[in-house]
Amino acid sequence: MIRLPRHLDFPGAPSPDLQRQPAGFDLTVQSIAKFESAGEIDLSNAQRVLPSTKCLDWPADGGMLLAPGGYLVTYNEEVAVPPDCAGIVLPRSSLMRCGATLCSALWDPGYRGRGQGLLIVTHPLKLHRNARIGQFVLMRLEQATHTTYQGQYQGENL
Repeated sequence: MIRLPRHLDFPGAPSPDLQRQPAGFDLTVQSIAKFESAGEIDLSNAQRVLPSTKCLDWPADGGMLLAPGGYLVTYNEEVAVPPDCAGIVLPRSSLMRCGATLCSALWDPGYRGRGQGLLIVTHPLKLHRNARIGQFVLMRLEQATHTTYQGQYQGENL
């Protein structure tokens, strides 16, 4: 893994100085959604259907009590993965110590957007707006890729 360059910018970050860590950058919660329908996955994506979701409203005090289950979290931070790197998001240890974890897929070279993660809650959790829940880490590839990410999620949530 590589250290994030100090100049790497994360637009949308509520507190960049607080979020910058020795090996990565903390991602924060912009919104939380509940899954409402079934999804569908196949080999070629010809039959891919993403489940519908319902964005949950933040209470007036800014803290949302989440019951056990799975939630789709959208991050505040806009991420741009360099062409010679891949990105991963790992859960912050405080999240796991509260009985929850965060799952994420690999972020391909060239991806740009406000990503999403699967928040799995096993014990009731009060999550506040802009809570730091994951840490984005870059892994340097042996060389830059010949092509960069051009998939459906390029530019998501921007």
